[in-house]
Amino acid sequence: MTTRFSPKTRLRIAAAVAVVTVTAAVATVVTSTSSEPTAISSPLWSVEASEILGREFAIFRSPLVGTEFNMDMGGFIDAGSLVVTMIGMPDRQAYSLDDAELVGLDAEDGAVRWRTSAVEIGGCSETLLGDSLLCFSGPYVSGGSYLLFDIETGERRDIKTPWAPIIAVVSGDTVLALEGDIESNDVRVHSGTVDDPEANWSKAFDIGGSWEDGYVDRMMSVHGDLGVITLDESLGFDLKTGEQRWVHGYSTCSNAHTSSDGVTLVSDGGCEGNGRPTSEYALGQNGREFARTDELPSESSYYGGRYSRDDPAGRSTPIILGHSGFDRTSGEKLWTNSEVFDAAQSLAVIGNVVAVTRSGSEPEVQFVDLFTGEVLWRSNAERAGEIVWHGDVVVDDGNVYGTDIRTGQRSWEVQVERDGDDEFTPWAMPRELWAGDKVLMRSSEDRITALKLS
Repeated sequence: MTTRFSPKTRLRIAAAVAVVTVTAAVATVVTSTSSEPTAISSPLWSVEASEILGREFAIFRSPLVGTEFNMDMGGFIDAGSLVVTMIGMPDRQAYSLDDAELVGLDAEDGAVRWRTSAVEIGGCSETLLGDSLLCFSGPYVSGGSYLLFDIETGERRDIKTPWAPIIAVVSGDTVLALEGDIESNDVRVHSGTVDDPEANWSKAFDIGGSWEDGYVDRMMSVHGDLGVITLDESLGFDLKTGEQRWVHGYSTCSNAHTSSDGVTLVSDGGCEGNGRPTSEYALGQNGREFARTDELPSESSYYGGRYSRDDPAGRSTPIILGHSGFDRTSGEKLWTNSEVFDAAQSLAVIGNVVAVTRSGSEPEVQFVDLFTGEVLWRSNAERAGEIVWHGDVVVDDGNVYGTDIRTGQRSWEVQVERDGDDEFTPWAMPRELWAGDKVLMRSSEDRITALKLS
């Protein structure tokens, strides 16, 4: 039997999700004023949720968040020749997604390859497990289980687990699951396979937070050989052994973000006055602090953290703390650019360039060289996401185009029909862009569109 949330409880989660979602939308306003494109194409295909489900008000939703609570966000998971999305009917009063199904769409033409019941899915891993999509039942279903979906056929297999997963993620051929009572700091992580979920190890960790955390952020993530649990504290553990590497407690107004290479950036404090942090510092994979600054931007919005993307080119790529760039290993301060970073609202690290979204009435994004702190080019279009496709930053301001990350030179453009009332304003729901082997895709609640250069 499924434990259902009351409308009041769902409204509490909706409020928390709305704050984070709106912040993410503002953080992904990236713009461009570069020259004419060298290639112009048109959408490859487009499908609407209402056409697939045969019901007027059907919506798409990301499989990552499950079916128990409707967060009104489109999305999908990259499955190679297919994309997997979730579809259903939104219950606006009960804040649920009803009649939910997982749908496999052919990446070449958008054709529906399969449809499978998504009943009692608590969420899914964005990384595939071999040729299957791994989902889990969630903590509010009696009797926990892993749910395995064959990518080619959509066939579903339910495997009972000794506990109810709150989140499960895939790392290579290993499945990591977190379960327990978050509010009581009674958290356990298990490493194994779907058929033997504790085959590698099981560890208990003294870490916790509020029960809503599982609906707002991904509370467990993998970064190389480091696993990270992010609740009221941040904890790092070794993926092979489960041994705890470090744990750091933060004030209720602090924020932690772990980059793709396992470096954790912390904005500490910020409970008084305007809510901005009093310091920022960086932790290595072993949890050792190696850089710190109290020279912080004066006008930044720190709710949810400044980093909307953090994908550095390697260990030699500097990190940003406050106004300055620091060596990613030694912590040596390399440069300072107060003019650019004092009003920084969002940072998107892409290789050896950082896109800096500035606060204020006139949105502007400056693309800055991470090794020197110098501005490479500026942009002021209405909207874009921190997505890179074939080396180009993808910009969306009604049409979708790619620009060279270091020069702003526009290289391709695709004419795209807007989705309903979406005017690409900073407060619009974020559109999820995805770079696949054959196509570039985006998803709203109503429509999934695939783009391909000619």
